[in-house]
Amino acid sequence: MTVLLMRLAAPMQSWGAGSRFARRETEMWPTKSGVIGMVAAALGIGRDESLERFSGLRFGVRVDQPGTLMSDYQTARTDAGDMLPLSRRYYLQDAVFLAGLECGDRGELETYRQALAAPHYQLFLGRRSCPPDGPVRTWLVDDDLESALRSIPWCATERYQRSVLLGGDADGHRFAPIVVEPLLGEQDSGSGFVDELMDEPMSFDPRRRQWGPRRYMRLHDETKPEPTVVVPSTTGDVRYGGGRGDTSAFDGDGFFETVAGMDAGVDDADMEEI
Repeated sequence: MTVLLMRLAAPMQSWGAGSRFARRETEMWPTKSGVIGMVAAALGIGRDESLERFSGLRFGVRVDQPGTLMSDYQTARTDAGDMLPLSRRYYLQDAVFLAGLECGDRGELETYRQALAAPHYQLFLGRRSCPPDGPVRTWLVDDDLESALRSIPWCATERYQRSVLLGGDADGHRFAPIVVEPLLGEQDSGSGFVDELMDEPMSFDPRRRQWGPRRYMRLHDETKPEPTVVVPSTTGDVRYGGGRGDTSAFDGDGFFETVAGMDAGVDDADMEEI
């Protein structure tokens, strides 16, 4: 099997799975329908076109940086001045995820990867108001979904990694949990509690949007992805992973240092991995 991995990061994300009307909630990690919708947009697939090519994909997520929940109370009026229904919408702030799609056709996943590098339509992380923080960084891994999600270094921002490694994470999110679609029969194998969500996309046509049920479970073992930062200590700096060479050119402090005109150490090799 081959897995396409995608780093999903933005100031705000929102991954709805069942909310309607005036209250638009978000799941705490990306949904399969949302990620496939993003890939479909990159490929230039219209909303009224078939999603048959995406059937059979197995989906999983690693929560590298959980972010915080934010609510937005929205009001609106028509052109005639009439009030529209008030709504409350929920978002994840400053979250970073590693999402994976597993498939037996490596060529198909390579097509997705190339499309994400040069998308036909604008990419969004859930809602249209949530563009990614830069080019979506991707990897192709020849392995099963679980192993692929464990193999990539920590994708969280440098600031968050340092706060966790130095013991400053007050919320207790020490390492990145993994949520995957279980294999057939895995519910009875003791691998973990299996739940269900209406999150299997069948049609994005605005006239007849359809989703089917999808099973998912959280893996029991706590993955510990390789950090990519340097952490100061009383005995000297401790270097984790490969330093900046393993991070995105748009990751954390490096982005803001670059905007400010400072040399953040990002070279051409970093850009080629995006």
